Parts: sequence; structure tokens; C-alpha cells
Amino acid sequence: MSSNTSWTNLQTVNLSWNNISDKGAEHLSNNKTWTNLQTVNLSSNNIGDKGSERLSHNKTWTDLQTLDLSSNNINDKGVEYLRSNQTWNNLQTLKLDRNSIDGKGVEHLSNNKTWTNLQEVHLSSNKIGEKGAEYLSKNTTWTNLQTLHLSSNKIGDKGIEHLSNNKTWTNLQDLNLSKNSIGDKKLSV
Repeated sequence: MSSNTSWTNLQTVNLSWNNISDKGAEHLSNNKTWTNLQTVNLSSNNIGDKGSERLSHNKTWTDLQTLDLSSNNINDKGVEYLRSNQTWNNLQTLKLDRNSIDGKGVEHLSNNKTWTNLQEVHLSSNKIGEKGAEYLSKNTTWTNLQTLHLSSNKIGDKGIEHLSNNKTWTNLQDLNLSKNSIGDKKLSV
């Protein structure tokens, strides 16, 4: 499929709930024809850090707006690879829910300086914890961020305190912090 050279107008590829794995991610990333691609959904595909590395080398998807890698096997190293991509300047939605990302991975992600158009970041059901919330709070690049989903991440009271210190996300409209063991005293932050 990724070797097809006639689908030059392709804008959306949805391969969710397959078994693409790292090798398949590499094949997709090597495609040079899909220059109009805007949405790539690779959720639930057994993609790990190696697949993330391969995807991060993609230089063709200059119009990419949505990348869904939720429910895979990506951990901190995979996020470090992804954030190194300098081509996806138009990325608006990044979904990394239900992976194995902890605080270090969030540090890599929040230090990306290329994805200035990000409007949605989904990191629910990872393990970013208090430290990850602290790294996120220091992000100064996502000035267009409107949606941030962080449910089920063990952020706790200290984590919510860190997040509330961010002054960059002035466009934030949707913040999901459910299932994070946040106490009542930190809600006045």
C-alpha cells in the first residue's frame, strides 16, 4: 500500500486496530507520494519506539494535521524520536493516549519547538505523574493549545499545582484531569 504512487491526493489514512507494528510504520514513513496527507490514524497497532523512530524520519507529510498513535507500545524513547520531527509544522492534533509514557517522555514532548500549531494533545492513561505535569507546565510553544487530556495519569495535587502555573496556554478550553487523585484543597489554585 505505501508503495502506491498514484494516490497523490490521499488526505486520510486510517489503519487503526491492525498489526502494523514497527516494520509497517517504517514502510508508511518511507512513502514519498502522499504529500497531501493530513490525517494518519495508527492507533492500536503494536507500534513501539522503533516504529516511532521510523515515523519521525518522515519528510513527506508536510500537511499533516492529525497523528493518532494511541493504544500502542510507545514509551519515553519513542516520544523523543517523534518530537525530533521537523517536517510536521502543521500538526494540530497529537494523540498518544494509552501508551507507556512517563515524566521523561512528557519532557521530550513539551520541549518540541516545531509543533507551534498544536491545538489538541491527548495523553490520557499513561503514567506521566507529578513530574510529567511539571514538565508540561513549562511548555511555552503550544500557544494555540485548546484541548489537553491528561486523565488517569496519577498527577495528584502537586501536579495540578504545577499545571496551573502555565501562562502560555491562554486558548485552553478543554482540560481533562479525571482520575488523577486530586484533592479538594488544590482546586482553588
